[in-house]
Amino acid sequence: MNFNIIISLLALYILTTSCEKIIDVDLNEANPAPVFEAILENDSTCVVTASLTSSYYDNSTSPAITNATMTISDQLGNSETLSHEGDGVYRGSSILGIIGNTYTLDINIDGELYSASSTILPTTSIDSCSIQDRGSLFGGGGAPGPPQYFVYVNYTDPGNLTNFYAIQTTYYDSVEVGYTTDYRIADDELSNGISTRSFTTFNSFKQGDTLRIELASIDPATHLYFKTLQDALAGGGFASAAPANPTTNFSEGALGYFGAWSKDEIEFIIP
Repeated sequence: MNFNIIISLLALYILTTSCEKIIDVDLNEANPAPVFEAILENDSTCVVTASLTSSYYDNSTSPAITNATMTISDQLGNSETLSHEGDGVYRGSSILGIIGNTYTLDINIDGELYSASSTILPTTSIDSCSIQDRGSLFGGGGAPGPPQYFVYVNYTDPGNLTNFYAIQTTYYDSVEVGYTTDYRIADDELSNGISTRSFTTFNSFKQGDTLRIELASIDPATHLYFKTLQDALAGGGFASAAPANPTTNFSEGALGYFGAWSKDEIEFIIP
């Protein structure tokens, strides 16, 4: 599972409701920051994508970081140095994600040190998937043609701890003419220890469509990153403050996240 949704959001839009004020906004023309997307799944090796933020006025791809030294270690003293595969992608080879272990990723770029830690929590198993007619959800009607369905993933939340989830749904998009992936986050604040039905994507589907759904059990820091990313993307309305960067678990001003998690997955065909 690759949650490659890393984005550096810059403060770019300032509005006031009663007066005009000049505010200097850093559009990142002179001081690029490193951005890391680091993932360690249970029974898999660590993969990191590293890049630099680019200027707000530059629409080109963010430049890759190719000169980093990255080391991953666990609380038992095991460690390894990740290999650079090219284009800013680094990969481990010997340390596999194990449920219950806490992992630390240390990154050195020209003497600048960055670090983040994450813990792999127990897997929550997917019980099933279910559908709801799009028309019935909105009180009847719906789009003309074949019925359209929303899809839910069903699971039983463990009641012995606070749980956070990332739900990834991959499907064929006939509009984009290719496969696409949607992401949602969830928690058990209102569903601790009970059977739970979580929405997968705002896209609707027809009979016979196939979806690949993954339910990842993530730690609080990873959840906070995705939550603040979601809030920043959603915005706060016309007169809201400018968005901030998502809350990272990396030190020393780096952006992005290091997430270690376990997951369950299912392939579901709309009946």
